[in-house]
Amino acid sequence: MYVIMFGVGLGFILISLVLGAVIDSDGGPFAILQPKLIAVFLTVTGGVGMILSTRVYGVLGAGIVLTISVLGGLFIAGIINRLVIIPLHKAQNTSSFDKQATIGQIAKIISPIPQGGYGKIKFSVSGSIVTSPAKSEDGGEIKNGESVDIVYIEGGTYFVRRK
Repeated sequence: MYVIMFGVGLGFILISLVLGAVIDSDGGPFAILQPKLIAVFLTVTGGVGMILSTRVYGVLGAGIVLTISVLGGLFIAGIINRLVIIPLHKAQNTSSFDKQATIGQIAKIISPIPQGGYGKIKFSVSGSIVTSPAKSEDGGEIKNGESVDIVYIEGGTYFVRRK
């Protein structure tokens, strides 16, 4: 039984490396039902079961070996979920934004824009505060603290207009 669990878990991990997103899911409301976590659980449970059953089976008995194996599989799958999968999902959801979607948005000058020069703006995107270099659309001066509209983006510079 442990050899089969270990083989199925390891096989699924190897298949998911090749097929990746095709067979992956987020498990819906039950995070532990993610295929990658089920594969980790099966692999660890099978591996721990194989080790314990060959070393201490006569001493502990089948029920205790099974219990320790299942708890070990749950523990390691939980640790992988908490320390690897959740942080990766959070990073994936917040790491970038479409700059073009910020055109027309209101920003605030946080470093004054001198006539013909560059300053800095800040604005909110998906709940995060972003700061970027900015230049006045008409080349004029814009003072610190003023609200501006983002008109267009060229290179990494936001061109803004006074409200």
